[in-house]
Amino acid sequence: MNKPETVKMSAADIAPDRAGPFISDQGRSRQWMNWFFADKGRMFWILQTAGWLGFFALHILSVSTFVAGRTSIALLYSAASSLIGFLTTSILARPIYRFARRQGPILILSIVIISTIAMAVLMSAMKAQTFGFLIGQEWMELNGDNLGTINYLLLLLPSMPANLFLLGSWAGFYFGINYYLKLRNEMERTILSARLADQAQLKMLRYQLNPHFLFNTLNAISTLVLEQDGKQANAMLTQLSAFLRYSLDSDPLQKTTLAEEVRALELYLAIEKTRFGDRLTVTFDIEEETKDAYVPSLILQPAIENAIKYAIAQMESGGEITIIAKREGGALVLKVCDNGLNAPEDPAALLRNVKTGVGLVNMRDRLNYLYQGRAEFSLCHVDPQGLCVSLRMPFENRGQK
Repeated sequence: MNKPETVKMSAADIAPDRAGPFISDQGRSRQWMNWFFADKGRMFWILQTAGWLGFFALHILSVSTFVAGRTSIALLYSAASSLIGFLTTSILARPIYRFARRQGPILILSIVIISTIAMAVLMSAMKAQTFGFLIGQEWMELNGDNLGTINYLLLLLPSMPANLFLLGSWAGFYFGINYYLKLRNEMERTILSARLADQAQLKMLRYQLNPHFLFNTLNAISTLVLEQDGKQANAMLTQLSAFLRYSLDSDPLQKTTLAEEVRALELYLAIEKTRFGDRLTVTFDIEEETKDAYVPSLILQPAIENAIKYAIAQMESGGEITIIAKREGGALVLKVCDNGLNAPEDPAALLRNVKTGVGLVNMRDRLNYLYQGRAEFSLCHVDPQGLCVSLRMPFENRGQK
C-alpha cells in the first residue's frame, strides 16, 4: 500500500466535478475527462456541436468544393444543411429517442425506425426548400423531368438515403453513448456497493467486542465494590472507560501508529492485571523504529484476549504474555505469545473451533480485507509451552504518505 489509510468512499463523497470513469486518477487530462463525463447534458451539447461542425467541414470539402466549386451559394447550402441536421436531432430526435430508451426492445426498435424515417423525410424537404430558396425552383422542375414525376415526395427520394444514413449514424452514437454511460454508472454503483459492504464487514469485525471481557471486568468491579475496595474499583472503572472510549472513537477503516496501539493495549492489559494480579506478567518488546509504523486499530486485542481467556485464566500462577514488534526488511512483524499449558499441538485447529477461534479468525479476516493478500497470519506452538500469534504486514509510516 502506498497510503497508510484505507480510502473510504460513499455516494456523497463523489463530487460532481470529479465523477466519471477516471475518479481515482490524477493529472490535467484525467480531470478534464472527469469534467466532460460528469454531466450528461453538458456532454450531449459538446458532442452535438462538435459533431455537426465536423459535418459542416466535411460537407464543404465534399459537396461545396468538388460538386459546386465552393461558391457562396454552395457554402450557404452547406451551412443550412448542417443547421437543419443540428436542429432536427436536437429538437426532434433527442426527445423521441430519450422516450424510446425507456420502452421495451420491440417498442424501442419500432419507435426508432419510424421516427428516423419520418425525420429523414422532413430533413429532405427542408433541404429541398433551402436549395430552392438559394438557386430558385427551376431545379425542382428539372429534377421532375429527370425522374418523370411531379410528386413532391418522390422528388425527395434521391436525397433520402444520405439523410437516413446521417440520422441512423446519429442514433447509433446516441444510444451507444447512453448505454455506455448507463453501464458505467452500474459498474460504479457495483464497485461502491462492494466497497461499502467491505467497510461494513470491517466495522463488524472491529466492533466485535467479546462480551466475556465486559462481563468479567464488570464482575471484578462488582467484587471490589462488595469488598469495599472503592479505590481499586474506581481505578478499574476509569481504565475500562478509557479503553472503551478509545475502542469506539477509533475508526476501524483507518490505521493508527503502533505507539498509539500499544497505549490502547496498555489500558486493556491494566484492566486484566487488576483482575489477575500477580498471576499475569506482561512484557512489551517493541523495536524503536516500529513505533511510528501504521497498523490496524486494536488488531492485537483479540490475540491478547484469547491468551488471557484460554491460557492465563487456566493458570494458578506464572502467566506471561509477550508482545513483540520488529521490522524485517519492508515488513512489520507483530507477535502475541503466551505460556499457556493448553496450547494445542496443531494451532491451526483453533481457527476451526467456533468457540475458541472467533477472535483469531477476526484478526485474520481484517488483515485480508485491509491488505488484500499482502499480509500473513500464522499460529505456532511455543516451546516448552504456549501459543504465539504472528502477523506480518507491509511496513508503513508517515514518510510513505
